[in-house]
Amino acid sequence: MSKYIKNLNIPKVGEYYHFWDDGKTSMSRHYICKCERIVVPSQAKCIKVKVPIWDYDENVNNFAETNVYEAWKAEVECCDWLYAENTDYLIECSCPNYDKNNIWFTRTKDNNWFSFNIQNSWQSGRLDLDGKIFENVVNECIKYGGDPSGYYEAKYEKLL
Repeated sequence: MSKYIKNLNIPKVGEYYHFWDDGKTSMSRHYICKCERIVVPSQAKCIKVKVPIWDYDENVNNFAETNVYEAWKAEVECCDWLYAENTDYLIECSCPNYDKNNIWFTRTKDNNWFSFNIQNSWQSGRLDLDGKIFENVVNECIKYGGDPSGYYEAKYEKLL
């Protein structure tokens, strides 16, 4: 059985997936995340999060409370070239080697999943459900004489 629901292109709760920081596909931008929960947008209104308020020197000087739904809508408006205007689900993943806060994903215009910034300004990245992006990166590494085996074993034991 597939580890993601292929016809809907959605992950399964409890499964591990490749995550590409900022959507950049290189080993240095690669992380593993775990799908923690999947909610419809209306449920996200009840999920409270604290977001940083930045000062002019880019320091966090306070926090404000919002909900995942409002944060999602703000990101869609800000990055309308990337995110789909509507989404069927919002996906929450943990990625402790990337960020101590959980990462939230929404649909993109091309029906993939890209995370949006909530607690930190660097929380955006691509979710690789079927592992094809990872496979391409490994193949390119080998093609140009690299050896991804050590990195593969260290970072991917949860996916094997």
